[in-house]
Amino acid sequence: MKTENLNEAKGNAETIAKFIGLTARRVAQLAQENRLPSPDAAGLYPLAATVAQYCENLRARADVATITSAKRRKLEAQAGLSEMQLAQKRGELVEVKNVELVWSSHVIAARQVIEQSALTRQEKERLCNELAVLKIEEYLKGQ
Repeated sequence: MKTENLNEAKGNAETIAKFIGLTARRVAQLAQENRLPSPDAAGLYPLAATVAQYCENLRARADVATITSAKRRKLEAQAGLSEMQLAQKRGELVEVKNVELVWSSHVIAARQVIEQSALTRQEKERLCNELAVLKIEEYLKGQ
């Protein structure tokens, strides 16, 4: 490489390999696969074009990996959603709003029973407070 113009610079497979971090054999393989420019009759590769094409190949691989990763995450999310829907149909999973509705009605009914009982005012307040704490604890466990 005895040229001042980088676009005219050429190098053999060993030189190109040093620039892009491959072996000379791999450089030749990539050129045969048309993934790098072919060498001229003297076995020299255009340096700038070879490095540029190698970088483009790496970017294309990264794009494919990103798309593949996104597709995988989408499939996992869809599978998770399907599993949740199946669990709900089997009765293994219930909606929070339905649980809250049932618990609220039970707590209200229990308060009414307590209020109508013959307990003292202090006993009624204590039991109603314990019901409120129970409701809060159950709600927090569901979170």
